[in-house]
Amino acid sequence: MRSIELPGVSNVRDLGGIPVCGDRVVLPGLFYRGSALADATSADRSVLFGELGIRCVVDLRCGWEREAAPDASAPGVENLHIPFYDKEKVGIEYTEPAEGTKVVGRDVACDPLRFYRSLANPLTANQMRKGLACIFAHAFQGLPVYQHCSGGKDRAGIMSLLVLTVLGASRADILEDYLLTNVSRDKHYQQAFERFLRFSDGDEARAHELTRAHRARPENLEAFYEAVDERYGSMERFVREVLAIDGERREEVRRRCTCPRGQVPAGSLEAEALCSQHLHEVVG
Repeated sequence: MRSIELPGVSNVRDLGGIPVCGDRVVLPGLFYRGSALADATSADRSVLFGELGIRCVVDLRCGWEREAAPDASAPGVENLHIPFYDKEKVGIEYTEPAEGTKVVGRDVACDPLRFYRSLANPLTANQMRKGLACIFAHAFQGLPVYQHCSGGKDRAGIMSLLVLTVLGASRADILEDYLLTNVSRDKHYQQAFERFLRFSDGDEARAHELTRAHRARPENLEAFYEAVDERYGSMERFVREVLAIDGERREEVRRRCTCPRGQVPAGSLEAEALCSQHLHEVVG
């Protein structure tokens, strides 16, 4: 029920309704994730910026990706570039191709586990802090945010993991949301295969292998969790000291961005209306 089918934008969903601690759920209609908006149709824009009321887009892509395929825009909607990797803006770029592949321009077909582990580096973590601060600042004002990377799986997956972790979701529920990406990804298998075919010099067997390896898998999130534990001690410490969300701030975020689980069915229009009313009450 959280997934939103759009012809020009894939893998779109609302994080609302996901269970969090204290018998509560994430408020519907605040936190959206998905793929880039370069191919958004006029109907897609009407849904995203009209019906859903999204007022801020957080683009996690590299600068060169953003320049090659700019997001669709709309009046009154901010588009913020907060890349995880970007040589010019962040000072670091991911350039390590998977075994048996070549670099195409500035793009690489990465080894997923190595890539997810790499995201725990301090420069990228600083970008995560900026992204979370922006997302929650808008949420506190009742302004929905759409965050995305290219396909809405890896970088958007980790940003969603962080949002949900701060809100108090369990790792099992975070993983369940992450794996929903495969519904969209499997529908676009051929498109992904053709991309990996370029990286593998036309080797179809290797391209199929890469396409399957780049599905959303539990091992990917585990690689990120392990890298955070190794570098920072624990996810809790990472949230508190690196992402700058201490206990008091975390409680405020949870109070403003979640609502009681059992009031109405999560994900329904009634739930969205009720949770929207609750948000306006706590924000004032």
